[in-house]
Amino acid sequence: RSPTEKMSAMTTISTVSLSARRAMASPVAARAPVVAAPAQRGSLVVVAASKKKDVRLIITLECTEQKESGVAGMSRYMTEKNRRNTSQRVELMKYNPYLRKHTLHRELKK
Repeated sequence: RSPTEKMSAMTTISTVSLSARRAMASPVAARAPVVAAPAQRGSLVVVAASKKKDVRLIITLECTEQKESGVAGMSRYMTEKNRRNTSQRVELMKYNPYLRKHTLHRELKK
């Protein structure tokens, strides 16, 4: 072989091996692309999220002193808690606008 033939053969090999290396390095690129079914114009496609246990729960806090006082209305607050860090019920001092003072609010049962 002449030197030019060797060079052209090496360039072809290096080009092929470079594309092969890229395909091996990126397993996502090697997979077939995910193609959704063609939707009609104006239609809405809904994709469901994975169902797993959320770590953060939305809880309701209710005033403990208001029931005994007989004042109309109920002071309730919505907040979040981390299930892993606080497994017991939450108790916080929050403002009660009906009694016009800070009172103890406890987490309600779900």
